[in-house]
Amino acid sequence: MIAERALATTTIALRGAGPEADIWARALRGVEGVEVARIPEAQAGRLADHRSLRHEALAIASAVTDLEHEIRAALLEGQCVFVAAPTALGPRQLLALDSLARRRGCALLFDTGLVADSRLVFAAKMTRGEQALWPPRYIRSLHAGAHGTTLDATAIADIASILTLTGAPPTRVSATIPRSSEDEFGGPDTAMMALTFDDGRVARIDVSLIEREPHHEIVVVCQQRSIRIDALDERAPITIQASGRHHGPGGREPWTETVIEHPLAGVNDRAAAVAEAFVSAVRAGEDNATNAKAVAEAALVWETARASALDGGVPLPLTAPGEKPSRPRLQVIEGGGGGRASGPPPELTLVGKR
Repeated sequence: MIAERALATTTIALRGAGPEADIWARALRGVEGVEVARIPEAQAGRLADHRSLRHEALAIASAVTDLEHEIRAALLEGQCVFVAAPTALGPRQLLALDSLARRRGCALLFDTGLVADSRLVFAAKMTRGEQALWPPRYIRSLHAGAHGTTLDATAIADIASILTLTGAPPTRVSATIPRSSEDEFGGPDTAMMALTFDDGRVARIDVSLIEREPHHEIVVVCQQRSIRIDALDERAPITIQASGRHHGPGGREPWTETVIEHPLAGVNDRAAAVAEAFVSAVRAGEDNATNAKAVAEAALVWETARASALDGGVPLPLTAPGEKPSRPRLQVIEGGGGGRASGPPPELTLVGKR
């Protein structure tokens, strides 16, 4: 029965224009038994008309004015949804969409650049967990020159990549967002974040939309080796460098050597793999084929980062969605500190003289 369902025609409505939308249209059409109906940009505001045609799924490959509404409407119609457009939804919105998709038995897949990314899968396999072959010391991420998107969407996608590598959310988040930097839409365009994890690891994430020269790389620094993932290097998108010391004329001298350059799947190959994964989920009717929770976790980190930036960059603990991150409790004791109130000791105590 599974084989028979896989051979049946799967109809997907694709909303989007431009080179990125063309890539996804080709990728989806490349899956056997898939028919793709492109929604003209002039009709993008009337997606309800296209939903009435009873497509099995909706693929969104361009920015949508009200992304949450369009996803929710499609899910309520029983359609699976693939979102390849920049996603800047809040954690509560994403969790609500995840719950709706599961109740409706629909696949909901956000492409944050993580799906079918063999580079991140390899790096996570080597560095995650207590028994990791290469225990990481710290992680740094740089995404500069990102165009056609927003700081929110870019930051959430980059944070999601880091959380894939760490396998756990951070315990504290601090950030700086220069208030003098604004994009063409009046919002911030630069952010620097530091994520601290309970095992002592630290991740540094820098995002900038204003640089002309694009850069998009992640470096996982381990003991005596580093893994470098470069999204823009088709020749060697993942490089592993080993380092150490050897005996030389001057004693133990440092050395560094590139031990592997791994030309993995390019953008079109990855798009094909993502399309195959989404269509398989649509045909299988998998209500658990949603990564909205993972995206919500990244959105929560970004929400906390923005709160930290507004508070002068003070490190804030990660809280539940919707809760306002709080600074350490402050207690003022007058008269030299002779009469502290009962209860648990405060994290910060200020002693003042009357």
